[in-house]
Amino acid sequence: MTVRFYPAIAAATLAALTGLGAGANPARAQTAGQVSADYAVSFLGLSIGRGTMVSISDGRTYRTTLDARVTGVAAVFAGGSGTATATGRLTPNAAVPSSFDIEIRSGGKVETTRIAMNGGNVTAVERNPDKPPHPRATPVLPEHLQGVLDPLSAGIFVAGGSGPVTGAAACERRARIFGGRERFDLIFSFVETRQVDIGGYKGEAAVCRVRFEPIAGYRPDRNDIQNARRRSAEVILVPVRGTRHLVPARISLSTGYGTGVAEATRLALDGAPQARRASAD
Repeated sequence: MTVRFYPAIAAATLAALTGLGAGANPARAQTAGQVSADYAVSFLGLSIGRGTMVSISDGRTYRTTLDARVTGVAAVFAGGSGTATATGRLTPNAAVPSSFDIEIRSGGKVETTRIAMNGGNVTAVERNPDKPPHPRATPVLPEHLQGVLDPLSAGIFVAGGSGPVTGAAACERRARIFGGRERFDLIFSFVETRQVDIGGYKGEAAVCRVRFEPIAGYRPDRNDIQNARRRSAEVILVPVRGTRHLVPARISLSTGYGTGVAEATRLALDGAPQARRASAD
């Protein structure tokens, strides 16, 4: 199974919720508010996880938190949960992250990673426990840590220009991502505009294809990495009301073992009071 590709895409694209306040229009970039979403993750039609994301912006800075946990049949084999938080400042066209923290809890053990950044460049990485890289892993060099995003901040989607928000401009991009140990790119390309009904949103959505490209920190002999490079995922983006920002409503990836899906069960896209939260059962 492509165990790394799917979580990487899920983390980066679900994090598009940080896009509130980071639009292509400078006046719109001063908009403050909150967006949030609940997601259900399944594999072969079986529930394996749940996640909730909340992003708050004052128009100049942002703070996004993602809480996730293993559920359903997957919890029988490997229970666990995790929390990730990203902070940074907003420019008219992109996020500029300043910190990324993630804590993973499983089997009574806790692993943490903290990344400090300045102007798109990594300035410090702290891991606990700090396991050495595999001797066959390609080294992460200083140039790999320049002009990058953390996995959450990488998910800001802004439709540039003045064309349709759910058109090609929503997708066309290459995100350079560092998560604390591995450097990879996600390459997004436009597929089509589609009518959807997901998580309480009904209307037009942009459909993107996503490809994974490992850069550094990987063992080149790993089958899952090579399989990930040959496959692509699909991401459905829906617009935040009154802006040129979009957030992911559905992410799907076909593997040699089946299809994994992360889909919104609730989307709060306009900063209004949250609707009744979908049941986690």
